[in-house]
Amino acid sequence: MVAGVSSSGIHGWPPLRSGQPSRDRSPDGAGTADQDTARTSAGQPGTLTDDQERQVQELKRIDASVRQHEAAHQAAGGPHAGGASFTFTRGPDGKNYATAGEVQVDAGAESDPEATVRKMDTVKAAALAPSDPSAQDLRVAQQADAAKMQAQQELRRKGSEPGARSGGSLDGQDSGDDGARPSDTAAPALAARGASAYASAFGIGQRSGTAGIMV
Repeated sequence: MVAGVSSSGIHGWPPLRSGQPSRDRSPDGAGTADQDTARTSAGQPGTLTDDQERQVQELKRIDASVRQHEAAHQAAGGPHAGGASFTFTRGPDGKNYATAGEVQVDAGAESDPEATVRKMDTVKAAALAPSDPSAQDLRVAQQADAAKMQAQQELRRKGSEPGARSGGSLDGQDSGDDGARPSDTAAPALAARGASAYASAFGIGQRSGTAGIMV
């Protein structure tokens, strides 16, 4: 099971039929096997009943599966994954077997939204790395998706801030239009004055009935 930074839950495997199992927490499996001689319920050393032998084989299978599950989390989590810790069950042979485990994964957001997006991709990959993700693994994957979406929204907000626009061009265009209007009105006036001066120079007078129209 992969656990987020705020999670302390343990995903337990199906309960075993070994009467009174003793459970120990350990960050690894080194040195946890009890080397005492196995005893039957009758107290005879060195032998196991058929039922006890089946329990031992089941414990061995679960132990291998748990360790493989947690190793997948660690490999996919990279620098964001911590060490694996296990819960052990003592078998009828006197040895301890890992029957549950977890890997702590740093699922906290980074200060940079882009870094958060990349990190959440890794967190989700770590959560879903085993072939049999637990309910807690699926919750961590969902939390990573939510954090990634929030970071992406923050990136979009930054991209739409006023400083990121090409603003000011419309105002410049408007002022350019306003500046062009006086020249548009000045040109006909200059032309009219030029025509009047031309007519005066050549003695062309105002004719009756023309109402002052300059020809």
